[in-house]
Amino acid sequence: MKKSATVSTSQLISAVASKHDELPKKVTKELIVEFLAEIESELVSRQSKIRLDKVGIIQVKERAARKGRNPQTGEEIRIPASKKVAFRAAKSLKEAVGIKKKATTAKKAPARKK
Repeated sequence: MKKSATVSTSQLISAVASKHDELPKKVTKELIVEFLAEIESELVSRQSKIRLDKVGIIQVKERAARKGRNPQTGEEIRIPASKKVAFRAAKSLKEAVGIKKKATTAKKAPARKK
């Protein structure tokens, strides 16, 4: 499997600045950094969903407390409630990347009684 390259923030800034000659690179950087900071602020302060068209939805999800096991001792432990950041890709992003929708298996109709 080929490992894909990671695009850094500075590379993203350069790419956007090169497509918009009228914007200086410094202004482009300020816009992108402010945009990313606003996303973080919204997630932290309101715990709301952020829908980015053609990209997806970013949201904070709460995980309930649950029981688990220590794999070394087998002892049952309590895992406290926690929060996590979740991302769900938009349909257009999935299609652009080449992710196909899972095939659904057709359910057979129940046999008719005579």
